[in-house]
Amino acid sequence: MHRKQYLGPNAEVEEALARVCTGPHQTRPLGAKADDPIKPSAILEIILRSVKGELPEDQAVSEAQMGAFFAGMTIRKGFPKKTQWSEAEIAAFDKYRPDLERLMPPEIRFIMQPEVGHTDTNPSEHIVVKALEKILRGGHLSYDETREMGKAILNEDMSGALKGAALIGQRMNLENYDEVRGYLDATFGPEGVRDVFVESLTHFGQPFDGATRYFRPTLFIAAVRAALDEPSVLHGVDEMPPKSGITEERILHVLGARTDLSLDEAARLIEDPAVGFAYVSQREYAPGAYDVRELRVHIKKRPPWAATEKAQQLFNASGANYMVIGYYHPGYETPLLQLIWERGFQAGLVVKGEEGTSHYALRLGNPSTEERQAINYSQGFRRIGGRREDFSLDIDPSEFGFNYKKNPRIETISPEAFASAGREALSGQKGQIYDRLVLNTAMTDYLLGLCSDPHEAIERTKEAIDSGRALTHLKKYIAKSNL
Repeated sequence: MHRKQYLGPNAEVEEALARVCTGPHQTRPLGAKADDPIKPSAILEIILRSVKGELPEDQAVSEAQMGAFFAGMTIRKGFPKKTQWSEAEIAAFDKYRPDLERLMPPEIRFIMQPEVGHTDTNPSEHIVVKALEKILRGGHLSYDETREMGKAILNEDMSGALKGAALIGQRMNLENYDEVRGYLDATFGPEGVRDVFVESLTHFGQPFDGATRYFRPTLFIAAVRAALDEPSVLHGVDEMPPKSGITEERILHVLGARTDLSLDEAARLIEDPAVGFAYVSQREYAPGAYDVRELRVHIKKRPPWAATEKAQQLFNASGANYMVIGYYHPGYETPLLQLIWERGFQAGLVVKGEEGTSHYALRLGNPSTEERQAINYSQGFRRIGGRREDFSLDIDPSEFGFNYKKNPRIETISPEAFASAGREALSGQKGQIYDRLVLNTAMTDYLLGLCSDPHEAIERTKEAIDSGRALTHLKKYIAKSNL
């Protein structure tokens, strides 16, 4: 059972974090309007009461919440005028400053006033404090500094306040490319990548927090691709707060497959032509990252590695390597593709899909413009003769015979419902789930350059399902994962 590491979180402070711990153009100052429901003085009173031990444990303000809140306030001093401190925030801090300086622990006083410095208590804390001296002033870290800080945060021997401050601070400063690389490799570095002896391998990177609105087809797409001799690897977690949606791991658990495979066990399943794909839990390849899931709840905003963890490479094929990543927030697609390119992949694809996944909706809606990326917007590259050839386009399902007036949703959102719907589609049952598997498998393989014609890709995908081969690969995976 997961051990709770922090008190709280406090709901009112969570709401404050959602407003003040965002970027330089999205932050909403507290108390900027007279009718603002969140008063900065009330938030400081709650924090002080919590420090005094006057709140019940389930209503307490955690160390991580305090670190994130005060880091956000400190960094906002350098924001544009519109997102800097409101008059109400200035007045509240002036009023409570004596109590804050008297009652707050040393690390919080440092976060509020980085110029006073902080005496660290262990090597991991030293790394994070040195990084915070830059972050709290709006600065950026090098690749090495980011990677070392990320590793230190994954070490429990440190104040939650410092962890929360560092992660929120990096997000508010809008992490640069070196920082994106650093976070990726802090979780699982290139030195840990295993070789697998297959002609090609595609990594699928989906949001770890799961689905709460639309069917999650990745697992079943992997089974279809295995039937097409295109091996895949999936990775993720059982459940990730705060969204805690349906993940591949939860679906696999319902289907009866093992979800604690080691990298070596997963490699054998990928190499097995009767199986051809595998799922690896973050618990197995990066247990430190998995153990700090609770921190995500307390800092309210997604930590920087919520974007980079989708680009994790676990294996290296003896032939060609491919990667497919889903995203929601514009701006991450460019560094994610650059990461894929620099690691030598044959092709990379990032998709603004449903719920931040790489999954195509069955209806395009309004197409993309220079100002707006639509759902189904796809960008990628292919490595041809050592050169990078980039592409970008919307995928319109109607061009391929999928004519839906609305993008359909599955009636029940549960691992059991997803498992049942996926198996039925692989059994040849026609409908929106079947269509999702066909569209997503075919378009992915077409854009990666694995099939030269999209219509041909659709026909071969349908044949892989209708023949029963895809379902057989799923059944083999379930059986052999348990051996």
